[in-house]
Amino acid sequence: MKRLIILLCFIIEIVHGTKTNHSCECGIAGKNRRIVGGTTVQPHQYPWLVALMLGSKLHCGGAIITDQNILTAGHCITFGVHYRDLSAHIGMHDRLGSSHSVMRLSKGVKHPSFTSNAVRDINDIAVLTLEKKLKFSDKVRPICLPSEDMKFGDLPLIVAGWGKTRQGALTSSRYLLETKVKLVPAHSCTKSSIYKDNFVSESMMCAYSLGKDACQGDSGGPIFSTHSRTHHKKWYQVGIVSWGIDCAKPDYPECGRPSDEIISVRIVGGRRAEPHSFPWTVAIMKKDSLHCGGAMITDRHILTAGHCFKWDDEKLMTALIGLDNIEHLEDVEKRSILKTVIHEDFTTTAVRDENDIAIATINKPVKFGNTIIPICLPKPGQDFSERIGTVVGWGRLGVDKSSSKVLMRASLRILNDDDCSHSKLSTHIKPTMMCAFTKGKDGCQGDSGGPLIVFEGDGRYVQAGIVSWGIGCADPRYPGVYTKVSNYIDWIRRHSADGNTCE
Repeated sequence: MKRLIILLCFIIEIVHGTKTNHSCECGIAGKNRRIVGGTTVQPHQYPWLVALMLGSKLHCGGAIITDQNILTAGHCITFGVHYRDLSAHIGMHDRLGSSHSVMRLSKGVKHPSFTSNAVRDINDIAVLTLEKKLKFSDKVRPICLPSEDMKFGDLPLIVAGWGKTRQGALTSSRYLLETKVKLVPAHSCTKSSIYKDNFVSESMMCAYSLGKDACQGDSGGPIFSTHSRTHHKKWYQVGIVSWGIDCAKPDYPECGRPSDEIISVRIVGGRRAEPHSFPWTVAIMKKDSLHCGGAMITDRHILTAGHCFKWDDEKLMTALIGLDNIEHLEDVEKRSILKTVIHEDFTTTAVRDENDIAIATINKPVKFGNTIIPICLPKPGQDFSERIGTVVGWGRLGVDKSSSKVLMRASLRILNDDDCSHSKLSTHIKPTMMCAFTKGKDGCQGDSGGPLIVFEGDGRYVQAGIVSWGIGCADPRYPGVYTKVSNYIDWIRRHSADGNTCE
């Protein structure tokens, strides 16, 4: 409990000086009762819950703790996402409804000891400050913070949020959902090697119930319970949804903590992608080693970079489709490459490649399903400046480091053309190129040809760029450079016309 005391003191220090609205008590549930035997929450049953949105996409959850502060996870305002990018949806039940409030954030403070490495994030907690104070009501109330001597080990815990309802789902829930979980003994939580190596019993707790779990999108949301001290009339936040492997799988419990730590994995500052969450991503192998990345655009065509094939024999290459872990090839579709088309205006210098785009045709079409889905193409000329993009691949985790065994992802801010052209790369940038960068993150060697994708408001990802070239890895002077896919839509469609897609 010692670590819990320190973190609660940190929370108090952050909100100190902000006068709390004492017109209502914390942790009092709304008037509506839950649906018996169901998972949908009646509107405003848990009035402290907040959805943190990144544009139209659910990014994280959170809980109101004062009339101006939200408690969430530190990783929710890291990895390319700034608190200013987020909006807080408060008093919400139906994401498509219009009766809730949408507020901007004026401040976001992570724990001063928040750190990140190739396995986990340490001290994964943050307090966000709203631009305006809340007016408490039946629909908007804070949750209570527990005192250090309160025990919750034998009590049922609630996890609630708008996160994805199943592993691999592309969209989040429309309505607020809940599930009951229970604490799991540390020895059960550490059966899996990844938990054994990363679980810290003093500052983490595991919560699990077969077939139930907090899933992707609920990161940062509260795990909460009532307590006998207040005759089970008030709700207390016990933990923060932090990390887990897959969703609702035996021996892979979702881990919250008494407000302390999580796991993350890197693609040069990135995270391990949820298995098959980017089902269009392709690994192009050369003699059993990773050569390039790519993305399925039809059932027989891979969009990739021209330099991946310009100086190499395609007959020596294979494509692994539906892949997550390079060491586990069960149920992975393996194809040889029948032919490649490199853009006719491809040119190269010692520093950069121009018109760096190619289409590889595989020898046999793949069948679309849960683990293989094509990426959507953008509209001709579509501009992604100042958007948050995601780069995925199995590339090197840093300069002079080996490739990742599992698919990695990193969030990057796409620069506008002026910022790109005023970087250290200015003499090499062309209008057909785009730059993306976030401090400490980058697509690195081995991710060449892989997709830079952007999440659109209709719930689909589109491919904005192709990993092309750069100097070093994650060097702030030299942002990563990507081929602008929207400049080549006609060319792409012309050379992939004999393929089928699901659009």
